Amino acid sequence: MTDKSKLEEELTQVRALLSHTVDTLNEERRLAAATKNAGGFYMMSRAAEKNLRALQAANPSASLIFSVIRENMQIGTNAVTVSNSALCQIIGKSRATVTRAIKHLATHNYVQIIKVGNVNTYIVNERVAFAGTAGQRKAVFSATVIAHECDQEEGWNNVTKLKAVPAILQNERVILGCDDLPPPDQKDLDLN
Repeated sequence: MTDKSKLEEELTQVRALLSHTVDTLNEERRLAAATKNAGGFYMMSRAAEKNLRALQAANPSASLIFSVIRENMQIGTNAVTVSNSALCQIIGKSRATVTRAIKHLATHNYVQIIKVGNVNTYIVNERVAFAGTAGQRKAVFSATVIAHECDQEEGWNNVTKLKAVPAILQNERVILGCDDLPPPDQKDLDLN
């Protein structure tokens, strides 16, 4: 092998290693971005804290609902979808109280309300509180959805086992009952 061919082979290996390193770095960046704020933190300005105190004094039920919404809002969109029935159960108030409280939150620009069938998606005003980085809200319909048991049909908890459809992956094959199978590979077993 000549010196030139050795150098070309080494260069090919270095390029492959560099490409693998770049791919690994990009994957780590993607994972870091996806898990950013995974600890459940959101941010509020000091001015928003003052407004929150005013909300607590003016309408305690609206303050409770706003707390539930902030607690569950999705990172990047500040949105959560939840029914009024679920909010009634969560904060322990009547439907009329919840309806008035939600109207108060919308009227005073704490949340924007998007109707989704018979439930609402609440988008928290990012000037009040946000999860992620400022100005990150991308799509108003991407939201955390709260499905409370009070919204479910009668007997929903009596389902014992759902039917499953087997999935065959690309590197797998279907095994029929009459196929001879090779003995299992026991290299992975820890016999100590």
